[in-house]
Parts: sequence; structure tokens; C-alpha cells
Amino acid sequence: MTPPITDYVPKIDRRTALLWLAGTLSAAACGDGGGTTTTETSVSSLPVARPLKKPKQLLGRASRVTHNGYGLDPNLTNPTTPWPRTMTQAQLNVTAALADIILPEDDRSPAASAVGVPDFIDEWVSAPYPQQAKDRELIFLGLEWLENTAQLIYSTGFISASYEQQTTLLDALINNDKSQIGGGGFALPKGFFIRFRQLAVGAYYTTEEGKADVGYQGNVAIAGDYPGPSAEALAHLNTKLAELGLAPR
Repeated sequence: MTPPITDYVPKIDRRTALLWLAGTLSAAACGDGGGTTTTETSVSSLPVARPLKKPKQLLGRASRVTHNGYGLDPNLTNPTTPWPRTMTQAQLNVTAALADIILPEDDRSPAASAVGVPDFIDEWVSAPYPQQAKDRELIFLGLEWLENTAQLIYSTGFISASYEQQTTLLDALINNDKSQIGGGGFALPKGFFIRFRQLAVGAYYTTEEGKADVGYQGNVAIAGDYPGPSAEALAHLNTKLAELGLAPR
């Protein structure tokens, strides 16, 4: 069982984060589904919060992105990141709690926060590129929505709320329906949860722990002589060669 998030402590260094950035550009396209609820909390049992026109800055203001990027040809052998990470500690705490709901600890693999997924998201929203700038605005708005709405409805911050309370708020985001939480809070940050989940899942399965979770082995040395392709692989190859009118060698 993953312990509750208090103050998230960074887990990965800048070099690793940059490698994740490169690896997650394609991996982050996964997990774009939605519509599945996570809890069955009764709406009628929830207090109605007063509406807000815009979120309060309960999580603090992240530092501005003022640095340049690393150009079109980053050195991934000895990578450096010329920009600083910009998320506040409070933003990181909510990020860690949310990432752990999406990717919790189980008997086979650690939770997202244990392998540094919040650090990756901090790195992503701090990078000085158009896509990251767009995601930065959406992710910060979504984190503030979670914090503001948790305090309005439950009188506690998101990381201190119960799992059932947290997932009730996520239901409203997933289903784009504020009536699930009594209609309180400011406008729903549409697309926030889907984009956050894409980034969290993409980052998680870039880690060694994530790869092990899906059974990915990568390049593994073979002891002894190369055994050659399996009979099934040869049969498949011969079928394709025959379709192309080619003879196997």
C-alpha cells in the first residue's frame, strides 16, 4: 500500500528526466480513453459548494519559464537541461497523489511517485516548447481545480482527502459533469485528466520498473550459439516471401 503523499521528494535527476522526455514523446499518446467512473459515491450525499468564477492560487505560483531549450539536436549521451524545474512543492504533492491514483502500487510494481513520475511532469511543464507550454496551462489549471474543489466540498486539501473523495472529484473530470460533486467549483478543466494520464502513463512505462511490469526485456544477451528463429517465425517469413514472389535463402 502506497503511503499518503505529504511532501513529495524528487526521485530522478535532470539527466534521467531529459531521457524520459525523449522517450515519452511517443509513449504519451497512450491512455487517451475516458468515461469510466471510479467510485459510486452518491451525489445527493455531497454538500453543494458555492460556485467560483476562477480558481484561487491555493497551490502557489510556479516559476516562470524564461530559459531556452536545448535545440533540435540534444546530446542524449551527456544530456543537460538548460531550464529549471518550475512546479511548487504544493503542485508536486497533488501531482504525486493523482499519479498514484492512476498508477498505484501493487504486488508487482511500485507506485508512480516511487519512480519519479511527478519529476517528469515537472520537467515536461517546465520545458520551453509550444506543446509543453500548452500542457503547462492545462495541467496547472487542473491541479488548482482539484485543490479548490476539494477544499470547497470537503474542507480539506486534495492530498488530505480520502480516496473516495479524491476519486469522486476525478469522476466529475472524467465524465465532464460537475453535478457529480453537487455542481460546485469553477469551470471544469476539460481534457486535463486525459492529458495528465497520458503523461503519467507514458513516463511510468519509460522507467525500468514500468518496462518490467509489462514484461519488456529489451536487448538480452544469449548464452551460447545463436539458436536461430523459431519454427513459427520461419513459417511466417516464408509465407510473406511467397506472397512477394520471393524464394527464401
